[in-house]
Amino acid sequence: MSRSKKIFIGILAFLPIISTAVLIIYMLISFLPEMLRLESEYHGNIPPEAFFFNMTGFIISAVVLGLIHLGLMVFFIIHAINNNQVKTEERIIWVLLFIFVNSIAFPIYWGLRIWPKEKTDSNFIRM
Repeated sequence: MSRSKKIFIGILAFLPIISTAVLIIYMLISFLPEMLRLESEYHGNIPPEAFFFNMTGFIISAVVLGLIHLGLMVFFIIHAINNNQVKTEERIIWVLLFIFVNSIAFPIYWGLRIWPKEKTDSNFIRM
């Protein structure tokens, strides 16, 4: 695998953690003050159209990032299963980690199994 492809996969591996942090910050900075303003303006009876109009960007970005996250999970599971350098027992562990703690497991797998240079075979013959 080329170095540029490994770097691209590494960026994608860290994307779920970074995107979650960005969505939380976005919600706290722009969405929460707007909801407080609507709360005071409508005295607790916020109409649904005002509520969903302010949430449209958040919902769209969360859905897109969720689909990217699902695609990454499928990619990493397939990569772990097809990786010849990973033992059978370790493959099972990686698949379970990808299913249950995927956002944390993606960068760890990338750092341990994708980023290091592949070891070349020795030219010496063992006797």
